Amino acid sequence: MRLLALALVTFVVPAGALAQQGGAHGRLETDLVLEGSLGGGAVVVGDQWTGAVVAEGRARYLGMAGLFLGTEVRARPDTGDAAGRLFIGADLRPVFFARFLLGATLNDRYWDFFFDSIGLDLGVAITPLDEDIGAALAVGFGFDVPLVFFDEPTHQSPDGVSLRFFARHVAALASDRGGPNGGVNDWLMGATLVVRGSVRSGLPTWEPRRYELP
Repeated sequence: MRLLALALVTFVVPAGALAQQGGAHGRLETDLVLEGSLGGGAVVVGDQWTGAVVAEGRARYLGMAGLFLGTEVRARPDTGDAAGRLFIGADLRPVFFARFLLGATLNDRYWDFFFDSIGLDLGVAITPLDEDIGAALAVGFGFDVPLVFFDEPTHQSPDGVSLRFFARHVAALASDRGGPNGGVNDWLMGATLVVRGSVRSGLPTWEPRRYELP
C-alpha cells in the first residue's frame, strides 16, 4: 500500500497538475495529432552532395508516439537522374511523456512544444524505386521550431505550423538479402514546413461495457 501511495504522489498527482496548469496544451482533449509536411535538404553520399525534395505524413497519439509515411525524390550524384524512395516507420517523441509524469512545464507553449518535438524516427526505406529496389534501415532525428499556433491566444490545442529541422541516415550492406543492389549508405539533412492539426479519437473517455445486474 505504501508503494502504491508513493506511486500516486510521484506520478499521478504531478500529471494532474500538469494538465490543470496548461502544460499539456490541449493534447488530452484532442489526443490524436496529425501532420503533413513538405520540404527538402542536402543528400550526402560519400564525398558527393545532391539535393532532395521530401514529403511526409505523420500521426501521433498525444503527440508522443505514432507512425510516419514519407517519400523522397533526389538526383543521383553519378548520373543526375531523379531517384525516389519511400519511408515508413515509428515516430517517437518522449519528452512530453517525461514532462507529463513529472508534472513539468515551462509555462510557455512555444518552449513546451519546442522541447516536446525533439524525437527519433526509426523505420524502413524502400529504395531506390527502380530495378535495383530493396529495403534499408532508416534512422532519423529532429526538432520543430513553432511558427504559428492556430488558436492564439486561447492555448487549447497543438494545432499550428512549424519548421522541422531533421537528419536521416539510410543504410544497408550490399550483402543484405533484402537490401538494394549495391547497398546504400547516405545522409539527408534538411527542413520541412509542417502543418499540424488534432482530432478527438475518443480513447481517453472509452471504457469497457459495465456489468449490469439482471
